[in-house]
Amino acid sequence: MPADAIELEVTESALIGKGQAAATQLDALIAAGTLIAIDDFGTGYSSLSYLHEIPANIVKIDRSFIAHLEEDARTQTLVGSMIRMAHELGYSIVAEGVENQAALDCLSQLGCNEVQGYLLAKPLPPRDLETWLANRSGTSAG
Repeated sequence: MPADAIELEVTESALIGKGQAAATQLDALIAAGTLIAIDDFGTGYSSLSYLHEIPANIVKIDRSFIAHLEEDARTQTLVGSMIRMAHELGYSIVAEGVENQAALDCLSQLGCNEVQGYLLAKPLPPRDLETWLANRSGTSAG
C-alpha cells in the first residue's frame, strides 16, 4: 500500500511528554507521504500550541463540538473559528460525529473539508464497506 493511502491519527494526550522524539517520528512519516491527523481536537489536553508543535496534515474536530452544532450559536462560532484558524495554518478539517443533515449543512457553510459520522455510515467490516462503496458509486465492488 502506498504511504499516501495511510492516515495515522494521533491525539495530543498521546504525545504529551514525548517532545522532539515524537515530532521527529511524525516528520519522517509525513516525508514518506503518510497523512497525520490530530484526533479529538479541542478536548482533553488540547492546546493551541499543539497546532504549532505537532507535524500534521489534518485536524479532526471532536464530536462533542458537533453534537448540538445546529442548535447552539456559541458552538457554531467556536467551530467556525477552529475551522478558519486550522485552514489558515494549512490543515484540512474533518468533523467527527455528524449524525444529522442540519449539522452537515452547518459544517458545509463553515468550510469543513470532510465529515464522518452515522449520517453517512456506521463503522463497517471490510466486506460491508466494499458493498457500501459500490452502492454509493453505482459500480460493483470487486
